[in-house]
Amino acid sequence: MTRALRARRPARWPFLLLFVPGIAAAQVTPGLPTGAGGPGPDADKKDGVAEQAPKTPGLLPTTPTLPPPKGKHKRFELIELDGYFRLRSDWMKNFNLGFIDDPDLGGAPFPEPLGCSAPTSGSAGDTADRPCGDSIKSTNMRLRLEPTINLDETTSVHMQVDVLDNVVLGSTPTTGQGLGLAAFEDTQGVPQAGINSAEDAIRVKRAWAEVATPLGIVKFGRQPDAWGMGMFHNSGSADPINGGYDLDSERGDTVDRVMFGTLIPGTQLRGAIAMDFPMTGRTSAQTGGTPRGQGWDLDDNDDVRQWSFVLSHLDTPDDFRDAVERGELTMNYGVYLQYRKQAWDYTGAGVSDTPDPDAFVPRDATAYIPDLWLKLGYKQLQLELEGVAIVGSINKATDVGIDQALDLRQFGGVGRVTYRAVQDKLKVGLEVGGASGDQWDNDPQGSTHISTANTLGGARDGTLSWFRFDPEYKIDLILFRELIGAVTNAAYAKPFLSYQLTKGITARIANVTSFALKPVATPGNGSLYGVEFDGDLGYTATNGFSAGIAYGVLFPLSAMNHPEDPSTGSGFGYGAGNTGDAGNAHTIQFRLGLSF
Repeated sequence: MTRALRARRPARWPFLLLFVPGIAAAQVTPGLPTGAGGPGPDADKKDGVAEQAPKTPGLLPTTPTLPPPKGKHKRFELIELDGYFRLRSDWMKNFNLGFIDDPDLGGAPFPEPLGCSAPTSGSAGDTADRPCGDSIKSTNMRLRLEPTINLDETTSVHMQVDVLDNVVLGSTPTTGQGLGLAAFEDTQGVPQAGINSAEDAIRVKRAWAEVATPLGIVKFGRQPDAWGMGMFHNSGSADPINGGYDLDSERGDTVDRVMFGTLIPGTQLRGAIAMDFPMTGRTSAQTGGTPRGQGWDLDDNDDVRQWSFVLSHLDTPDDFRDAVERGELTMNYGVYLQYRKQAWDYTGAGVSDTPDPDAFVPRDATAYIPDLWLKLGYKQLQLELEGVAIVGSINKATDVGIDQALDLRQFGGVGRVTYRAVQDKLKVGLEVGGASGDQWDNDPQGSTHISTANTLGGARDGTLSWFRFDPEYKIDLILFRELIGAVTNAAYAKPFLSYQLTKGITARIANVTSFALKPVATPGNGSLYGVEFDGDLGYTATNGFSAGIAYGVLFPLSAMNHPEDPSTGSGFGYGAGNTGDAGNAHTIQFRLGLSF
């Protein structure tokens, strides 16, 4: 089979190999499991309902087996190269909802075009109108490479490398005319951090190894982190709804981890335990180099220590689908539990500065984070649920102006039901979700994005209930994706419908109606964020090529308004010219992609 047609199916669960019996029959890549854009390992299997696979004879219940070869229908390859190239264009109209993006006036949910802050006269003193509009157009690109080096059938090394990651087209011009005017710049230079770009042209994001032993599977290194529906742990590698690569992902979750997973003897359950390295504080490599050759952690006391535990019953996506098509009630489920602790914290300045011993402060923080997931399939019906809680305490936070202990009580959940009809061409469903919030406004209040959220609250509140979905879990095109950044302090309902017009063309429509759980924390102290309608028309070819166009319109409601100060009371604090009802926002998004 040629390289162009052998496209791996990236998966929803990075732990897949660790928890599925006989898992490597699909592939030996727990970090990048199955589900992908283009034909996968089972691309040449016959149509029809698959028969129940026979049990492996001669194995005792207490004897875990080594994974079988990497694929059912492909030969062993020393080096595999997977990934994608994408091009995205966005037209964003009135994303600031008609408000002024000035912190002194209360801010706006999205930056205005740069010209809106330009002076009203030209540099030569001649009068000029301010070039202020309400729309922004932009195009960016990314080449993602995910090579796998297979040392044998049970051992492999993996990487993820992004080339020209989200580089905006036309953003690194270099003049060749010698006139010194932007109008005559005629070529693009290489992106270099601190010179013409915030980041370099090549970025190595992940590198890890996987080894299958007679007792289980070991994974170690900087690896993707994903689980369940991707609501909280989301690697950004796979599209959880449509399958294939998520060509619209931004970053995804990455964890430094050493993990061991195995089949629990006498059961169909897989268990795993992992030691994680969320944060080690300052290192010698950040403060003057490593004259001894190997960098080291400058102090253990400020480390964030985390242990992860997983217990699950998982099928590969193909096995789950085949069982449902046979008319069986199929259930997958699991729990992903994390324990996190930090005794001290280092609050010094940037990593290149000389470490300051006086910057050590007591933290005494502990958190328990259970993530429960369930997936049911029966005939044309599928139900999937996920719920997360963060429970714990931060006993010391005086360095940020809080003199009392803080309790962590953060919760989020999502559920989705989907019904298939018309030979699976039609899919209709409903998704509902919610994330707890706090009573505190963003800073400034009119800026709704999670990057400006007040996550620690204030002196009058000893409970932190601000929870957010993973930003990679996308439910819409405008409100949560761009204006807020993720689902937080909100509940939403999303009915959706998709129809496969031809073998490669699919149309999708959805409505998202969202509510604020803590109205006092919204710009307008209202209960309704808004109503959004999104439509998408996509094309996917068998050679990995895909194209699509999407349109979305947001009708913001009371929570997104900027009310005027009342004659009595504390008021909202929006400056002159930055009050009123929020205006409608529109977007058109165009995409091209090639998965390989």
